[in-house]
Amino acid sequence: MSGNAHGFLGSGTLAASHVSLVLMPLVCGLFFYQRGRTQSRLLDELELRRKTEENLSHIVHTDQLTGMANRVALERDLRDILATGPVPAGRTALLMLDLDRFKFVNDSMGHDAGDALLMALGRRLIQAMSGIASVYRMGGDEFVIVVAGSPSDGKLDDICVTIKGLFAEPFQLASAQFWTGGSIGVAYVEPDDPSISAVLKRADLALYRAKEIAGNSHVVYAPDMAEEATRKGEIEYDLSRALAAGEFYLEYQPIVGIESRAIRAFEALIRWRHPDKGIIPPDHFIASAEKTGLILPIGNWVLRTACLEAARWPAPTGIAVNVAGDQFKDRAFVPHVKACLAEAGLAPGRLTIEVTESIFYVDAAIISDSLTELRAHGVRIALDDFGIGFSSINNLRRFPLDQLKVDRSFTQAMLGNQRDAEIVDIILQLGNTFQVSTTIEGIETEGQMEFVRALGASEAQGYLISRPVSAEGAMAILKREPEQLAARSIG
Repeated sequence: MSGNAHGFLGSGTLAASHVSLVLMPLVCGLFFYQRGRTQSRLLDELELRRKTEENLSHIVHTDQLTGMANRVALERDLRDILATGPVPAGRTALLMLDLDRFKFVNDSMGHDAGDALLMALGRRLIQAMSGIASVYRMGGDEFVIVVAGSPSDGKLDDICVTIKGLFAEPFQLASAQFWTGGSIGVAYVEPDDPSISAVLKRADLALYRAKEIAGNSHVVYAPDMAEEATRKGEIEYDLSRALAAGEFYLEYQPIVGIESRAIRAFEALIRWRHPDKGIIPPDHFIASAEKTGLILPIGNWVLRTACLEAARWPAPTGIAVNVAGDQFKDRAFVPHVKACLAEAGLAPGRLTIEVTESIFYVDAAIISDSLTELRAHGVRIALDDFGIGFSSINNLRRFPLDQLKVDRSFTQAMLGNQRDAEIVDIILQLGNTFQVSTTIEGIETEGQMEFVRALGASEAQGYLISRPVSAEGAMAILKREPEQLAARSIG
């Protein structure tokens, strides 16, 4: 029995071995199959993750409106440039481009038109800069062009000319063709730049200077721009307390009838008596006041003060007050004008609101409604500095006006320059056509006075008549005027 058992066990062991040998390939195959499926699934997941990361990276680094590289991509690329070590003397250049009148497109034609303009400009930039530079959209109407390597000054000038040439043709928007321009600020990536914000700030300062130049222009950053920006920053800081501190005051310059030389009005001119810097003229701080929004309280103070002073003068002597475009954005502005007139007891017809044509690109509907309401109340409207900037006959047709004021730059040149003399003549003819009076600014000589009198101008203003004077000085001039007019008539 033991032998049989042994044989049985032996045969069983042998059978088990055969089974193991048979099953081993199956088990190994199953193992490797499962392992392969797991590995394949892992590879698929890794590929999916890679594509997802690529898609996310594309979204993060792409401007969704234009499809261009965006600010994040610019920061990444500039960071890579800075990370390579000290930048060579040749250095990479950065050009910051800003559109002109973009806000006007959005306000007057709608945001869809604004988007279409940005996309069209983006396409022109990418095509023009292909193989030359990298193009990015910063947001809003700002674009950046990065010229890598060591571009010469001449090459950068050529690139800027090429970019400005993109505005030579109008942009076809849904509703109409639109002509616009652009300004460019140029800065270089410097060896000691601590971050990308440093070069962007320099380009922005150069852009700010370029925008002060009429027409398409480009400006390369210079160190004095930073110093100027610091001074403007100090002005902005000081403005915030100047009104409360009573540092502003008004001077008044007479406006006379050309034929009679009788005073018809005074123009109110703001001055700033700074405790440390002395007297600061308006052209040194008005832009800062507009930038900070302080033009609203300052402008309201000027209007009220001027009306109160004019109420002391003999009727019908008037007062002219300059008003900035941002003041019209304030819905309380027209009611404020009416309140100032009522408080002073000044007849509305003795107040002239002077505006420049730039206000018509703030918001045409608001400007038109405000000017119409003011004129309906009896206030006169004068278009100041006519002949420069956005001068347009269409503005004379669209907006209610009583008076044109010819910019002093033409007055200074008209006797020695035939073209400027003809421009003055044309402006005066426009005044006659639209039945508005005309005032010539900047009259300094009898020759200029006689010249514009012969052309048919209505009024004159300038140093020949009087420099700006204090409120007391204005009153003194008015008291002397009857005697002077009498003496002139006798003579």
